[in-house]
Formats: sequence, C-alpha cells, structure tokens
Amino acid sequence: MRKLQAPRTAKTKNKISWDLNEKKGYNAGILVKKSEKNLLLSRNYAIIEKHPMSKKVAQLSLSKFADLYADKLAGPDFFITDEKQLLSLSEFPYRSDGYIIGICTRGSAQVEVNLQVYEAKPDAMLLATPFHVLRIYNSSEDFLCRFIVFSKAFLIENKVDSHFLESFSYFKSASIPVIYPGHNDAGILLDIYLRIKQILEREHHPYRIEISRSILTMLLYEVAFMYEKQHLIIKGKQTRKQELNVLFQDLVFHHYKEHRSVQYYADALFVSPKHLTETIKEVTGRTAGEWIDDAVVLEAKVLLRNHDKSIARVAESIHFPDQSSFGKYFKKHAGMSPSDYRLASSY
Repeated sequence: MRKLQAPRTAKTKNKISWDLNEKKGYNAGILVKKSEKNLLLSRNYAIIEKHPMSKKVAQLSLSKFADLYADKLAGPDFFITDEKQLLSLSEFPYRSDGYIIGICTRGSAQVEVNLQVYEAKPDAMLLATPFHVLRIYNSSEDFLCRFIVFSKAFLIENKVDSHFLESFSYFKSASIPVIYPGHNDAGILLDIYLRIKQILEREHHPYRIEISRSILTMLLYEVAFMYEKQHLIIKGKQTRKQELNVLFQDLVFHHYKEHRSVQYYADALFVSPKHLTETIKEVTGRTAGEWIDDAVVLEAKVLLRNHDKSIARVAESIHFPDQSSFGKYFKKHAGMSPSDYRLASSY
C-alpha cells in the first residue's frame, strides 16, 4: 500500500490567511476575508457555504453529516451520499460518530487517518470508524466519492449478537483504513451501493429499512473478503521493522492521552527506547517521539474545535496537569497557542 508523507505548507505573512501548523503543515491554511465570514475558500479555490455549526464539526455527528451530505436516508443513523466532494470537511481533522464506507469514483486526494496519509484514487475504499480522526485534502477538481454511513445501533437492531460489527477486522482500531481493491471488486461494491439507493428511493415501501439493513450486511461481507485479500498481501510483504511500527502505532492511538514518553512504548514492546526510535525513524521518516506528540496535538485540535469545552477542560481531557503546561506543549508542536488555533479554526 502506498503511504505518503504528510504535506508541508509554506509560512505566509498575509494577514487574511492562517498557517494552522507552521511547523509540520498537517493543516492547510484557509483564506477567509472578514467581510465574507459565511464563505470558506478551500485549497482548490472552490467557494462553498460555511455551515452555521462549523465550529463543532470536529466531532461530526450522524445528523450533522446527514444535513451536510445525505442524498438518500433511511433515518438519522443510516444514509448514503452520491458522488460528493467533501470540501467543507477538508481542511481540519474531524471524527465521525458513525461508520463510513467510502468509494472514490473519480479524481484524487490525500486522506489522513490517525496521522497516516493515504492516496485516494478511483476504486480506493475508505473504511472509517468512530475511532479514526480523518482529514481529506489536496483534492483534484474532479475528486468525487460515494459514501455509506451508518451507526452501530442501526446495523445490530434485531440481531442476537450485539458485537456483530466487531467481527469485521477492518473496523478495528488497528486496521488499515484505506485499501485498493481491483476495478472489478470496486464495481461489485458500487452495484450494491446502487441497490441500496434504489431501495431508499422507494419511500412508501413498508420494509425498505429492513431490506436496506440486509443489503448493508451483504456489503460488509463483500468488503471483508476484499479487505482480507489486501491484508494478506500487505502483511506478507512486511519486514520485522514494519511489524514493529504497526504495533507501535496501535499502542500510541490507544494510550497517547495518558502516556507521552517513548520509554513507556518501548517497555510495552520489549525493546529499548533507542531501538524503537531508530526503527520508527527508518520505517516512517519520523521518530517515535514525533508520532506520540502528533497524536496528542491531533486530539487537542479536535477537542479545541468544540467551543463548548474550555481550554482547561481540553488540557484535562488529554491528561495535562494544568492549562499552562498544555498551552506551552501545544504551541511548541502546533506553532500557535490553543486559543489562536481555536480562533483560526472558527472561520
């Protein structure tokens, strides 16, 4: 699987722009004129309307997602979107309340999932869960995707096994979130998508919800088959150093809130901090400490975009002793203070 390095942005002195991560460039700047606060200018210069609740879009509820993009819906916790550009979600990281299966149908973009960057291209598939922090950016003008979005509650309704969803390996926190099935396999998924769309269009059908749920289950099994094929190919090609990196990344995204020292992760993996740092640097181009810091900062950015949560509460949520130490840490790694980031991400 092709992984790309996170992009780097140039510092700008233009007062109407923000470089949201001057040091590492994980968040592209958004140009916003004060006289045009209801408009956002995305990186490919397409102007889109700013949603009035965009300050809280970092935690993207299913109802919010549906309001922004749903074409056909069976209710607030299951809907589809038909070949949409996610421009209004492209500049900042966000987390969805639901499960997302996305298929790229045209164009290209970069998809960042928990700090790992993947290439979206025709037939690429995104498999996102509420555990994933997402960002889609650098999209081409013709970039289009189809999405199926659902909640766990919708899927398991009337099922005996309440853990049915967890049986799919691609929805686990350590899974690979972007895969590249062959064109024929992607075509099978799109056919199932179109079948769901046809059912949802029959609004007066008394059993359209039940039929849609059954077809969704069928889709999940098809995705499982494709994912397992891809996973075997990828795993077979992994070196021991790459395997250590996978284990390290999984540990980081389970424990970064409580543990920010390389020593903790080295002990958990039964290696020395020096070996861990050198191995992760060799495999990813970045040190173990940088990955830990970036995971912490990414979570902080998501939390800071919820204006109902004070900066002190944000600091507490990621286990900093006080707001002052959190502010110094955030500014060191993000290039601006928490309050400045909150202000910048409001526009």
